[in-house]
Amino acid sequence: MTERALKDIALQFGSLDLDRHAFFFDFDGTLAELVDDPANVSLAGELAGDLARLSARTRGAVAIITGRHRDEVAPMLGDIPVAGLHGSDFPGDIARTDQDAVRMAVIRPLLPALADLVAAHPGAILEDKGAGLALHWRGAPGAAEVMSRAADQTLAALGPDWRMQHGKCVAEIRPVGDDKGVALRRFMAEPAFADRRPVAFGDDLNDLPMLQAARDFGGIAVALGERDLPADLRLAGPAALAAWLSERLAA
Repeated sequence: MTERALKDIALQFGSLDLDRHAFFFDFDGTLAELVDDPANVSLAGELAGDLARLSARTRGAVAIITGRHRDEVAPMLGDIPVAGLHGSDFPGDIARTDQDAVRMAVIRPLLPALADLVAAHPGAILEDKGAGLALHWRGAPGAAEVMSRAADQTLAALGPDWRMQHGKCVAEIRPVGDDKGVALRRFMAEPAFADRRPVAFGDDLNDLPMLQAARDFGGIAVALGERDLPADLRLAGPAALAAWLSERLAA
């Protein structure tokens, strides 16, 4: 992208027309600061209220797309729709199909050994996502190699219908299929989002499909944090995003 194009996007971002854009946010590392234990995450300050105000100002064109279950983050976000599990847990879908039950049955026998491994490395966490799992080692950085190896072995045991998603001190295993880009496209087909240009915010590799989908719709991809993701603009992290949103709503 040319320097002039980047300047134009930066100017546009500074004064986004809330009547013409839709907004999509990852959760961990984007709206919320990353923490050692995902169960302890929270939204800082006035961010929840500002997101509600943004939703009202855009007539509902705001959504969260996260790798978590919807019910983990929805209580923090009021009426804002949440697509969980990278989009496979989409608002309005019938909860837990027979296929999900089959996947859960396949992955259940693998959890005890992983739980034992995590117990042997204090600070590491096994996140049970039902039809998927994640190994976290932000709280046990010395366990990175053993956790990565265990994730590789688990993926090999599950077979080709599953995929690995690496992130910041995490390796997630989930079924092949939906991703955050698919989720963004599904939202864009809904009346509240249709005919708007998406602005997507993400901080990690699993956000790449969402960032690219925003660009495909003629929108803007915004990367947060230190990871060098392909994006149009960058913010330092969740605090910078919260500050931008507060300033934009005050305009």
